[in-house]
Parts: sequence; structure tokens; C-alpha cells
Amino acid sequence: MRALAGRAPPLQHHASPGWLAREAETAGQVAVCADLYRLAHLHYRYYGRLLTLRVPRPPRAMHWTYPLPLRLAGSVNIVTIHDLIPLTHPQFCGISRKRFARLLQVLCREMDEVVTVSETVREEIARYLDHPARKTVNLSQGVGFSEAERFSFTAAPQIAPPGAFVFFGRVEGRKNIDRLLQGHALSGTQTPLVIIGPEGEDRPDCTPRGPSSRVIRLPWSARASVMRALSEARGLLFPTLAEGFGLPIIEAMALGTPVLTSRGGVTEEVSGGAALLVDPCDVAEIAEGIRQLDALAEQPQALARWQERGRRRAAGYGMEAHRRRLKQFYGRWVSLGPDHGV
Repeated sequence: MRALAGRAPPLQHHASPGWLAREAETAGQVAVCADLYRLAHLHYRYYGRLLTLRVPRPPRAMHWTYPLPLRLAGSVNIVTIHDLIPLTHPQFCGISRKRFARLLQVLCREMDEVVTVSETVREEIARYLDHPARKTVNLSQGVGFSEAERFSFTAAPQIAPPGAFVFFGRVEGRKNIDRLLQGHALSGTQTPLVIIGPEGEDRPDCTPRGPSSRVIRLPWSARASVMRALSEARGLLFPTLAEGFGLPIIEAMALGTPVLTSRGGVTEEVSGGAALLVDPCDVAEIAEGIRQLDALAEQPQALARWQERGRRRAAGYGMEAHRRRLKQFYGRWVSLGPDHGV
């Protein structure tokens, strides 16, 4: 195993598709390596350092969009650290806290740029990894729907009753499913709660917590159908305990759906005053938030104000704004013309 870990993985070169050839500085070549991630982790386990890859004509920049023990020789190396959940909430994942922290510290030291998606995580990187916040770039995330996508949502099969409360995402303890169900039951609402998504490893019990609480559990569903359910919902219920960004919050706002989410941390940052905030550990507060969303459905003017506030917040995360952020960031290392497709 040690001998295997010490070997540089063979890279094969292939002509890239036309769209990539137009954008790449590498003359339309793509490097392909089988089993790369496993070999990289083996190398890191035995040697405690990043595995260096080499290609004949390296690109100006290599952006690793997930923390991996890899670097590309001859390129500016950039890594995205999406969240620090294995460090901040180790009880919610099976990743070794110590090993993950060590890998991230090595990456922060050896990468040319460290990127994240929220100010909350940027500050956590400084606190947990001793990497100055000024050296981490928050590029946020791009969220938006084209007109064609919006049309596909309306035409998609309906999987949830209109006017329901919706939660969607991986159904696991980190998402606070138990307290959400307790809060739904305690609220006394007659509005059903639809929980959509694949089960996590801890498989939380999704049965109703009260005799009058109606819960509909749906497994993985086509994205267009999930977005239709979200667009037709009374509200998104998202009192999560730990996130790196909280994409469902902005997706709901973009579709005009009111949002209930957690006070503090990245969910409060991302929602930006356009969501109903609750203490995710307080079942009574979750229940009261659900009652407020029920009441909002009967107040058209107040509902319209919440919807407009949410749409304005979502617009700040739109794809065009995200393209500008990316272009400005990559422009530090790569010369990008006005027509360059980022």
C-alpha cells in the first residue's frame, strides 16, 4: 500500500469537447486519471502531504472545488472550503475531526487561494484553522432560475399538495427533523408538512408527533417537481442546525415562497432579514413560527411584502452577479476578455 501511495498516478490526455476547447488555455486538452481521489488520500495518509500532479501544459489556474489532498504543478492552485461542519458539529458526520482539520490546515498553507461561500464560514476558517480571514475569499454561490427552468417547474409532475409546508434536502439529524416535527405538531396547524429528500445515514423518524399533525414523506424526486412543490408551498421550513450556505433558503425566496429558518450562523446571514428566524433548539419557537406563516397566508398584503423582500434578497445571489464575482476573482490570475464565458 505504501508503494502504491508513493506512485504518481498516470494521466491520459484527450481532446476536449468544443465548448471546453474554446475556453481552455490548454489547447483543448483534458487530463484524465482513473482512481485519482483514492490514490490522493492514500498518499496523504502515508506521507502527510499533498499529492502533486503534473501535466505537459498546465492551465494558469486549477480550482479544486472540494478539499482534496491534491495540487497541480505549474498552476495557481485554488481550493473551496464549503463548510467546517466536521469541526463545528462533528456529531453530525462520520468524518474524522482531527484528520479533516489537519488536511484543511495543510491546504490553507499550501494553496495559493482559499475560497468559501459565506462570511460565516470565512470567520470559522480563521477561528478553527488559524488562517487569517483576510486571506480567505468569499465568492458566495450563484442561485437563479432561467425562464425555461421556471416553465419546466410548472409543467413538472405535482408531488405535493399546493399550500403545504415543505422541507427538502437530505433527511438527517443535522437538518433538525425531530424538532421540526415536534414544532409542527405543537403549532396545531392543519397545513400538512411535506418532507422531500433522500435519507441520511442516521435515518431520523419522520412519523407525525401529534394526532392532528399531517406529515407526507417523499423520497428523492426529480428536481423540477421539487421546485414546483416549493413554488406552490405556504412556506419553506428549514430550522437546520448546521449549514455551509443553505441553498434552499435562496431558492425558496427566488420562487416567492416565505421562509422559516434558524437564527444565527450562516442561515441568518444568507436570509438577510428576509426570513422568519427561530431558535432551532426551541420547539415552542418553531411552533410559533409555523403559526405565523399560517397567518401570513391569510394576509395578502403582508404576504406580498415578505415575498418581495425575499425576491430582492435572492437577486443578490443571482447568476449574473455570481459571474461578475468569479470573473473578478479569476482575473487576478488569468487574463479574461470581455466575451470570456465564466
